[in-house]
Amino acid sequence: MYKNPSTEGQSSTNTLSNLHGSSSKLIDDAEMSPLIQNLKTKRNLGYIPRNESTLFEEVYSEQPSEATPYTSTLNEVKILIIYTGGTIGMKKSDTGYIPVKGFLAEQVGQLSQFHDPQFPRKDLLNDWFVTPVSPQGVRARFIIKEYDPLMDSSNMSFQDWCKIATDIEEHYADFDAFIVLHGTDTMAYTTSALSFMLQNLGKTVIFTGSQIPISRARNDGFDNLLGALTIAMHYEIPEVTLYFDDVLLRGNRASKVDCTSLHAFSSNNYPPLVEVGIDINVNWNLIRRPPASDKKLHVKKIRPVNVGTCVLYPGIPDSIIENYLKEPTQGVILQTYGTGNAPDNRPNFLRILKEANDRGVIIVNCTQCAKGRVTQGEYQTGFKLTQCGVVSGSDMTTEAALCKLMYLLSHEEMPIKEVKRMMQANLRGELTIATKDKNKFSLREKQFVHAVARTLLGYPSQEEVTSIQHALYPTLLCHMCAQGDLDEVKALIREGCDVNSKTFDQRTALHVAVCENHFEIVKYLIEEAGASVDIKDRWGLTPYDEAKSFGFENIAIYLQQHNAVASPLSEMTNMHISPKFRRAQLG
Repeated sequence: MYKNPSTEGQSSTNTLSNLHGSSSKLIDDAEMSPLIQNLKTKRNLGYIPRNESTLFEEVYSEQPSEATPYTSTLNEVKILIIYTGGTIGMKKSDTGYIPVKGFLAEQVGQLSQFHDPQFPRKDLLNDWFVTPVSPQGVRARFIIKEYDPLMDSSNMSFQDWCKIATDIEEHYADFDAFIVLHGTDTMAYTTSALSFMLQNLGKTVIFTGSQIPISRARNDGFDNLLGALTIAMHYEIPEVTLYFDDVLLRGNRASKVDCTSLHAFSSNNYPPLVEVGIDINVNWNLIRRPPASDKKLHVKKIRPVNVGTCVLYPGIPDSIIENYLKEPTQGVILQTYGTGNAPDNRPNFLRILKEANDRGVIIVNCTQCAKGRVTQGEYQTGFKLTQCGVVSGSDMTTEAALCKLMYLLSHEEMPIKEVKRMMQANLRGELTIATKDKNKFSLREKQFVHAVARTLLGYPSQEEVTSIQHALYPTLLCHMCAQGDLDEVKALIREGCDVNSKTFDQRTALHVAVCENHFEIVKYLIEEAGASVDIKDRWGLTPYDEAKSFGFENIAIYLQQHNAVASPLSEMTNMHISPKFRRAQLG
């Protein structure tokens, strides 16, 4: 399975070389989720840890003799498809299209792209589907968990979001990826909500559906489901996403924009994560990193909160605004004009906003425009809102802003001031943080650093790659150490940076981290990246000398514990080279 090269040291080209590894142990019945236990009990394909056939042989030996034995050394990916309802699985009736139990599984089972006929399915609702082998040598095994009753997405509530999130959490250890089939009308709300609720998500979660039922001869459900399945099989994208009409969008950046076109969803303020055509193009630089390996998935459920949206229009009565903001309202998404503007010539309107803010009501400013962002304060009409305590929603969609507000208010212990701060912070890639001097080039831009690293890895001539790596990698690594950005330091090491490489003045990343008193980076460089503590810079100084020179005793003691010693020349050299000068060399 392809993982983000910024976390795995892989190229961003689509060679599909980094596939799922094998499971290290068999799993006892007691450790299996109820869904997996049910499958094993029904004597179908059973639970098969990746590349482990022993357990399968135990389970399969009791199956009817006419079934084809399922033994394979292929790379296999286990996927759970959660079918909540929606158009994609509906069946035609005398009264129109209606959801029917088991109908979607029946339709999918008849399509060879989703199920290889050589593997008979005895139980329509509970057997594994086994896909044909992809050109990359990958096979998916998936099951469809069908909700009862199946729901029209217009009937969805926050309780249903919690159910989907809980199901993913319950089966998280059993599957490699998750696909959720959902009605299109409120899909963007659900993807936004789950993006916040699924904390420390490290696996692929894709929502999809269709505008036309998959049972009709001409439909979009087939391509949407097959596209989602293909991405889930081959790529590890640790986000809640939405796949529709050949593009994979970040879930909290998507909105339904068309109820008649097959291009139903758009992400106007953020590019697609994946574009599917003849080739599959993954924009790895846009994809969020997975959490640390010791971080476990946790679902923070959304609880009942009193929030809403209020759309401004010319001449809207103050009484309507006032009613929106009355108790028990806790928060409102205020949809304003243009870049976040509202009337500034109506004192009563502004008074209502200010009084609501003083009572603790959180008012978030989002633009009514389909594209663009709130730059609250660019015009006086927006600046007045800031004076009333309204906070900017930046370029969030209304769906994302509303679900984020619900999520934050569900943290009952969180002070109102912190909720306001977090509404303006980038939690799951839902908004773009405004920066000053946005046109000014800077090495501090992470995308630039990663773009250089990926370009080097994909350069056609290995000789030229090595030459450029020697020139740029040490500077990039030292720069991130100077900034104190541990995540970026780790990413560059994974991308192939030599931790002991030197800059023009013979300084290493460890020298820089010590000089800037970034203790956590110092520990990472030594304990995990294998940095040498004895390398001397052009002035004959070791990292230990730097720690003593700057008076960072905690780092000096730590370096001593890792066999660092002072350079014989350090005392003499420090007479001529001041710490301030050496810091200046970091650029």
